[in-house]
This record gives sequence, C-alpha cells and structure tokens, in this order.
Amino acid sequence: MKQRIFTKFAIILLCIVAYLACATPPKTAEETKQVRWPNFLRDWAAGYDINDSQRVSLINLIDSVYYLFEDSTQSVEAHSGQVCRMIDRMADVIANDSVFEFTLMMRATASNFLFQASQDDRFYQCNCSGESISRFVEWQTVSSTDIELMCYTIIPTSWQAPWHFANVILTAGKDDEEPLSSIVITNYEDIRMESIQITFYDSVNTVLDVVYENEVYVDSTNAAGGVKTLLMPYKYLMYALSQSLFVDVTYKTKEGWYSMKGSPGASFKEQINDCPHLKRVLDGLPH
Repeated sequence: MKQRIFTKFAIILLCIVAYLACATPPKTAEETKQVRWPNFLRDWAAGYDINDSQRVSLINLIDSVYYLFEDSTQSVEAHSGQVCRMIDRMADVIANDSVFEFTLMMRATASNFLFQASQDDRFYQCNCSGESISRFVEWQTVSSTDIELMCYTIIPTSWQAPWHFANVILTAGKDDEEPLSSIVITNYEDIRMESIQITFYDSVNTVLDVVYENEVYVDSTNAAGGVKTLLMPYKYLMYALSQSLFVDVTYKTKEGWYSMKGSPGASFKEQINDCPHLKRVLDGLPH
C-alpha cells in the first residue's frame, strides 16, 4: 500500500519537485546581500535558466515599477495602469504558470512588493491596491478529465524564499475515490529539518490544531538534499484548510527554530470549486 502511494505521488508531483534533484540553487542565504529586489530576482531567474521572452518581460515590468516607487517625485496614480498590469501578470503566474521556480519567484516578489508599497501612500492611489493582497494568496489549480491538483506555496520573507518554502498539495486522479494530500517542505539553506510542526490558525491567530512530524508518514527520500514530504490524511488536511486562515510551518535547523507562515485558507473554499472531485470530497466531510 505504501509503495503504491509513493509511486503515484512521485508521478503526479513530478512537475513540482523534479527540479529539486537537478537544479543548482542560487547563492546561500549568508552570501546574499539585500540589493534591489529586481536585481536579486534577475540573478535568481538566471540561476534556473529562466530567460524566455514572456517571463523576462514580466521581470522587466517589475523592475520599471520598482524604479517608479523608488523615485519620490513620480506620480504613481499617473502610472496606475502599469502597476496594475504588473500585479495582474504576477497573479496569473502564481495561479497558472507551469514552471514552479517562476511561481515561487512571483510569490516572493509579491511579498516584497506589498511590504515596500504598503509603506508608500502613493500606492493606495492605484485602482488595484485594494485587491492586490487577495490576488497574491491564490492557489494554483489544475482540473482535467485525468487529474485535479491544488497547490499553495508557503514562503518566509521574500529574501529567504529561494531556500525555504513549503508546498501544500491536494490531488486526485479520475479513478481515485480518495485524494492524496501532502506538505512538501524544503530547506536548501542548511538542509536540516527536524521536529517539524504544522500549526493551523484562525483569523485572530487562535491555534486550531498542531500536527507533529512524528504523527504522520514522512517521506525522507530526499532529506539529504533538504526536502521532506509529510503525507497527511486528506480528510484532516482538507478540513483544517477549510476552517483555518493561516498555516505555520516550523522546524529545527542547525541554527535553531525556523518558521514560515502562509494563508492558504484565505481562498481555499472558493478555489476548490474549480476542482469538482475535490469539492465533492470536502462537502462530504463532517463539519
């Protein structure tokens, strides 16, 4: 049974984790200096040979928007269309792009941009400022006759995203009565991940539940490369996501405890409607 699960798991998630074995990570966190974010982003993309015209054009657009905000004499309101176009394109990548590395880069860019822009009153003159946060907390969903997949990537601060992230995944094939659910956690910085804890919070940061590493089945096949997969009961994970707003992933590294928090619950109940099989399973759970 376990062998069947892991074989199926590997096939379905190949598009998400295959790069872990062959890609060369960027510089270590210790080597990185907080330069202009667009410059950091370009180096990050170059490290994964992301150089096609469409993705490069988005990086160029991001660069131009950052220059706009860096110049205090500029009217952001007059360039609202440019800012909103960047937000739309980034959100589209997060929800739909097939290259996982680039979706990770855009989630990190969204975090970095919102942190910077929220401190600038000019940002609130943009037509899209109010909806920007909701656009950046979307799941990536795939629904076809053969498979349904939902994936949400939790990252820490933007600057740490190349080395620390966690993918919350729900998937089901057309003949599967039960979905497969997991959380794939990556630590490229110092590889070590021990005593993993997954904490679910509501909108006022009340702890709803905590899952400990020793309570679930852990695939440590790639642990030497900084990747662990927690295979969680789908009934539990789907219910927890439907009831919570935030998920905190915490583990011990060589330097001590590390924590990263995301909000997959913000759009989970809405976006699961895009996956009819998964939606039927969720609707059948006791509430």
